[in-house]
Order: sequence, then structure tokens, then C-alpha cells
Amino acid sequence: MSTDALEPLLRSLQVPSDYARYENITEDTALVRLDEWKRSAERILVELRTILKQRSSDLSTEDQANAISAAASFDGQDPWITAASRCTSGEILQRFPHPNNALLVQILTYNIKPLFQLNPHPFLNVSGRKLSRPAGGPMASSDFYDEQTWKKSPGIANLVSWCVRLVPGEAYEDLWHLIIPPVMALLDDFEAKYKLRGVEVVSEMLQQVPGQLLKRTGMDGLIRSSLNTCLLQLHNPETPQLIEAAVDASLSLTLLTTSVGSADQFDQLCALLGEGIISGIWLYASDKPDVVLASLHALPLILRTLKIGNARFLKKNARHACRTGKR
Repeated sequence: MSTDALEPLLRSLQVPSDYARYENITEDTALVRLDEWKRSAERILVELRTILKQRSSDLSTEDQANAISAAASFDGQDPWITAASRCTSGEILQRFPHPNNALLVQILTYNIKPLFQLNPHPFLNVSGRKLSRPAGGPMASSDFYDEQTWKKSPGIANLVSWCVRLVPGEAYEDLWHLIIPPVMALLDDFEAKYKLRGVEVVSEMLQQVPGQLLKRTGMDGLIRSSLNTCLLQLHNPETPQLIEAAVDASLSLTLLTTSVGSADQFDQLCALLGEGIISGIWLYASDKPDVVLASLHALPLILRTLKIGNARFLKKNARHACRTGKR
């Protein structure tokens, strides 16, 4: 298939950068323009689906990657996505249920990496290993948040999510240096909405990635630290959802990277419950019932995993449950 036939469609499906600030837009003309684009995207996705159905065997790896990248932007719950566009994008993506490594490398290298490479994570080296000290010195964190070209492509998080879900466990080793930078860029962003998306992507990744890879690269500790930081985001509209998601991801990370009944597992669970929830959320968000309630929703699985070890926390747990129930 000629790239020329696909290119106009794919270009028209690029999510307008204004959607990155959609919740803050008040100008009627801008909102009307975005709504018109959203409706046109439904039609263009149908055209893309038809072309792929007829000629998918003729697609080069590059064309496949570009088609997936366009469709994956509509695989989520974002303001530019309608029920119709989500359904059509899902049908397109179903044509690639088991992408091979060459296709995944193409997407990660040429459709994702260029958007994030101007903002390297200060604690990651080029192979995806944790650095003991930030690269670039004290100003490294400022550079990490400077410009942030990737935010001009609002659908990129959905594409990262698609890749993370579709990479087989045995392929993570070879693709790690391409996967972890965009994941950590989302997780460690200063805006809560991107942190939440990062936590969701991490949770998806933890269903596939080998625990030994996380430990060997030091990423288990870095991800755990970033998830703990999420529990400090107590004053945002996304906070309740972020709290629940971060606690669930932290628990999954601990279970994946520690042995059942080990001292490491016990210590990490106690830190999550004691420092993250009781001494963190309950202490500093006691006047925010929705935030405390979100933390209570996350408790049962932690307590079941701790088993007898949760006895030390029961008194405080019961007290806060009662207080929240009265509000």
C-alpha cells in the first residue's frame, strides 16, 4: 500500500494539542473547533478501518506503526474520544493482537521516543537502569519539566499504554530502554492528571514485566518512590482516584518483586500502610473525606496480604473507618 494513501488520514487523526488544556478552555470558538474535529475523527477512523481491512497485508512495518499510533490515541477515556471513535479504534487495534518485536521497536523508537527524548529522566541511564544520583546535577529536575514536547501530543499516553499491554513478558528485556523512559515521564510529571495516567500505565506494565528485570535495573525502588510521591498529591481533583490507583500499584509492585512472607515484603507493606496511608493521607487529609475514603477502599487487600502483621494497625484503622463513616 502506498504511504501516500494513508498519510492524509493519519495526519487528520493527530489529536489537537489544545486538548492538553481542555479543562481550562473557556473560549467558545476553540471548543466548537475541537468538537468539530472530534466528530470528523469518527468518520476518518472508519475510513482507516476500511483501508486496513482491504489492504492490511500490503502495509509496511512503518505504515502499521503509524496506523496503530493514530488508532491508539482513541483507546481511552479522554475528552477527544467518543463512544463511536473508541469502538472503531478498538476494531483497528484488534487487527494487531500480537505485534512482533520489529513492529514494537518501530512504534517505540519512531512514534514515541522522539516526543520524550528532549526531557530525559534524571534518574535513568540510556539502558533504562536507575542512576544513584541525578544525571545533569541539581538542575536535572528542572530540565525534566522544561518544554515537555510530549504534552503537545495528548494521545501519546494511550499509545504508551497500548505498547505496555501488548509487549510479551519475554520481550521486556530487549525493549526496556525504550519502554521505561515514557512510563517514568508520565509517572513523575508534576501534574496530577499525568501522574494518574502514569500510575495506570505502571499497573498495566506490572501485569507483564518480569520482577527480576525491575530488581536488576533498580527500577523497583524508583517506581516505588514515585508511587509514594503520588500519595502526597492531596489537593487535586484527581486525588481520590490517584490514591486508590497508587496504592494498588504499590501493592502489585511489592508482590511482584518480593517473596511471599519475606522480611522485605513485610517491611514494604508496613511502610505503605503506616507511612503512606496512616501517617500520610490520614494525617494530612483528615479534612478531606473523599480522599480518606479512597484510602480506605485500598485497605482490604493490604490487610489481607499482611495477615497477622496488620494487628499493629487495627486500632488506627478502626478509628478512621468510624470517623469517615460518620461524615
